[in-house]
Amino acid sequence: MPGKYSSVKLCVEAKRKLEELQLRLRLRGIKVSLHEILEKLVEIGLENEDSLAEKLREEKREIEDPALEMLDKPLDWKLKDASITIDKYLYGE
Repeated sequence: MPGKYSSVKLCVEAKRKLEELQLRLRLRGIKVSLHEILEKLVEIGLENEDSLAEKLREEKREIEDPALEMLDKPLDWKLKDASITIDKYLYGE
């Protein structure tokens, strides 16, 4: 008896990779739907949680936004209040 289904949004690139995986499995003689692949990947992720967590940590470190990093470590411009004097420093007014 089939279970209830829910939708999951994927970026276009992830969907393309999922479809590529489906095609590779078909070439091996394994015909499965995209949702069956996703269900199996979730099971594998649960069985290998530590490995999955480490992989996700590594990827997150690689793609962190440098602009966000700058907000965490702001530069000290030695100004008391840049919001008041910003025009003076930018335009010489």
